[in-house]
Amino acid sequence: MRYGVLCGIACFALVALIYFLGYNPFGELGRLTYLPIPVFIFLGIRNYKKYNDSELSFGKGIRLGLAVSFYTALCAAMLVFIFIFLVGPEIIQQHVAEMKALLEETREEQIKLLGQQMYEEGFKALDSVSPSMLAADDFVRRIFAGGIFSLVAAVFFRK
Repeated sequence: MRYGVLCGIACFALVALIYFLGYNPFGELGRLTYLPIPVFIFLGIRNYKKYNDSELSFGKGIRLGLAVSFYTALCAAMLVFIFIFLVGPEIIQQHVAEMKALLEETREEQIKLLGQQMYEEGFKALDSVSPSMLAADDFVRRIFAGGIFSLVAAVFFRK
């Protein structure tokens, strides 16, 4: 739990840093905020193996990694939600404007991939983005990234 919360704080610190540098922390540059996740998963499993169970199985390793990633995602999403409310609606408007510009740039590829109707629905859905939607999206993405890194760490630390 300790490593998950510390990782969530580190991820949020990167989100805040990216925002205060003048970039969109939920866009392309926001992927940098996922860098602490594998580090803290490896540190958490290594610490558990060192002090509690020197013969760590694959199942226990993946559970530890998923626990770290869950607490990371939970902590970071809560802090992002609070941050969005403190900063105000301009952060959401900036994100929506960047996403619309990106969709317009790749319009032809998106229509080929998704179809005209899905493209237009996705474009219209950007107007209804809320702070809770951004926080939930952040939570899901961090859980998914943490799950992948948990799998790698469990294989690395198994007996």
